[in-house]
Amino acid sequence: MTRTTYLAFAIAARVLTDVPLLWMFVLIHFGLRGDGSGVDALWNAGAFTAWAVLHSLLARDAARRVLSQWLGADFVRIAYVVVAGLTLALLLLAWRPVSGELWHATGAVAWVLSALYVASLVGLVLVTSHFDYAEFLGVRTIKSRVTGRPPRPPALSVEGPYGYCRHPMYLALLAAFWVGPVMSSGRLELAALSTLYLLVGLRLEERNLRRELGPEYDLYCANVPMLIPRRTPWRVPGRKANRQAAEASGTHS
Repeated sequence: MTRTTYLAFAIAARVLTDVPLLWMFVLIHFGLRGDGSGVDALWNAGAFTAWAVLHSLLARDAARRVLSQWLGADFVRIAYVVVAGLTLALLLLAWRPVSGELWHATGAVAWVLSALYVASLVGLVLVTSHFDYAEFLGVRTIKSRVTGRPPRPPALSVEGPYGYCRHPMYLALLAAFWVGPVMSSGRLELAALSTLYLLVGLRLEERNLRRELGPEYDLYCANVPMLIPRRTPWRVPGRKANRQAAEASGTHS
């Protein structure tokens, strides 16, 4: 594979992952309002369930083995994130607005809630700067093949936000779903379904990380909360933190 081909894969993975997420965050803040009924809410739940089931099945070891046979081991992760991004876009297209609102803030409160929403998105971006996003997208393995350098093994990261809680990305995502000046019924449904899915995925992610990192991750869990940040950052005794995030080494849920 040439460097040009690698660059094309990297750009495609970044666009097909980030653009659907950006679209979702825009819809959460400005859209998902309408006059739909309970039937539309059931449609949304069914569409979300279909997306979640597909997303979870592709993360299973059996699916990875099949993808490895079809595409090659180097392309399993990138195929996963591309399919996840494309199917998220389809879910957003299929989503039907539902009538009603849980709250609709105005004035200074609306500005404060909007600022907190933006802060959650900024936090999400900052979290990605503390792990290998190329590994997360699946392009690091391809780059290693192109450059001839061996891939780095999974390693625990306690740098930055990871010293305060084990899953800062999940925390930022949950904040983005629930904080905002308007909580329409459509947004409430998406937030509730996404929260349930993320919490289930979080448990499965923890299981995978324990299997990959062993006792070091158990020590990390014993000292760093899952989601609610501790007051001061924790560091692995006797080891300097590195920039390789363990979460980027595997898929969850």
